[in-house]
Amino acid sequence: MKRIITTILMIATLMILCVGCGKGKDVSGTYKLKSLAGMSVADLQKQYDDMGIDIKVEDMMVIELKSDDTFTMKSDSDSQSGTYKLDGEKISLTINGDTEEGTLKSGTLTIGSGNEEMVFEKK
Repeated sequence: MKRIITTILMIATLMILCVGCGKGKDVSGTYKLKSLAGMSVADLQKQYDDMGIDIKVEDMMVIELKSDDTFTMKSDSDSQSGTYKLDGEKISLTINGDTEEGTLKSGTLTIGSGNEEMVFEKK
């Protein structure tokens, strides 16, 4: 009898621990542009303002990651959708068969590198 109770308690404990297993952490949400090619949004905004261009740089590019592993990327007046795959801190974003690799760590999404690096922050 003691063995059965112990087995039942072990199974119950494993079930409770596995409730959080599933797909992992929830990264869904809206990520707004923080920097582009090493330039902060504030510096980019100043450049646009100095040129007399009326644009809000922070809203120039926004990525929305959804809980169903899809995403929408909005840039200026364009919007594209695709899928993403998260493996630890590595993320792959795919639109129309083209995949971009990046990282997603502590609410910061980084895509590309060097002069093509885009950094987004979860809002």
